[in-house]
Amino acid sequence: MSASAPRCRACGSSSVLLRGSKPGQFIKRDFEFYTCATCSLLFVEPFAGFEIYNDAYYRGAGPDPFVDYEEEYRDWRRTDRGLEFDDLARLADRHLAAHPPRGPIEWLDFGCGAGGFLKYLRERGTFAGQPLQLTGHDLGSYAELLAREDRFRILDLDTIAREPSARYDVISLIEVIEHLPDPSAVIALISRLLKPGGLLLLTTGNMDGRVARRQGIHYRYCAPEIHISLFNPRSLAALYKRHGLSPLSVRYEGAVSFKVLKSLRHQPVRRALARAALHLPPFVRAVDWLYGVSAMPCALKPTAP
Repeated sequence: MSASAPRCRACGSSSVLLRGSKPGQFIKRDFEFYTCATCSLLFVEPFAGFEIYNDAYYRGAGPDPFVDYEEEYRDWRRTDRGLEFDDLARLADRHLAAHPPRGPIEWLDFGCGAGGFLKYLRERGTFAGQPLQLTGHDLGSYAELLAREDRFRILDLDTIAREPSARYDVISLIEVIEHLPDPSAVIALISRLLKPGGLLLLTTGNMDGRVARRQGIHYRYCAPEIHISLFNPRSLAALYKRHGLSPLSVRYEGAVSFKVLKSLRHQPVRRALARAALHLPPFVRAVDWLYGVSAMPCALKPTAP
């Protein structure tokens, strides 16, 4: 390890190994990939900055060609995200049925993007017989639209950090943590904000999936301008435990289907074939086995002894 090698983004260890480098697509420089020998996080240096998340990015004209926030903001029902949202709602249903809330359910969608999930939850209205009180967090033009036009409570990071401890029953962090230059600080904040017995719904790519292991840093998900903190089940569970959360095993179906269809956004024929195949449970399980979607845990905030 070089004397100038960075520390791990998740655990702060200096025991990191250079895995190789890869050029950016829009930022013309090489980015270095490091693996932490302590917690096994794969992370990218340098951090390109949040400026890359501009309106072009949200149209799918940036480093991630598979996003389309414009369509999601207009009407999430016209996208395939409902498949993922249904899965997340099912997990929340199960948790809240086992831990019935005593009043309105406070739900924070951290990194709410174009607000599709917030709108889904608003339409859903209740869980376990209790109404939802929704809060979102993000930055950029869609956060402003969600607050101004859709009347959601959207907070910036400084305001979220001033929220009282143990406020939220559920916090969702959907395809966000891979974008964060300091994921440890965000999980620490989420742990503080969750009520004892609260649920963290977190999704992110699995760098220990069979496809990811075979392709290494050349895996399409390793987009160094935007995906800079790349987890596997071990590194994610370790980060949870470091901040007082308990890993929760999950099983996805709709979220697996959504990831397949999203990746085929620009290939209509293959997308149509995949849509048909995804009606077959063995096909969904095979995709999940290859990519390790369900292997990535969510988390619970333990109750006081």
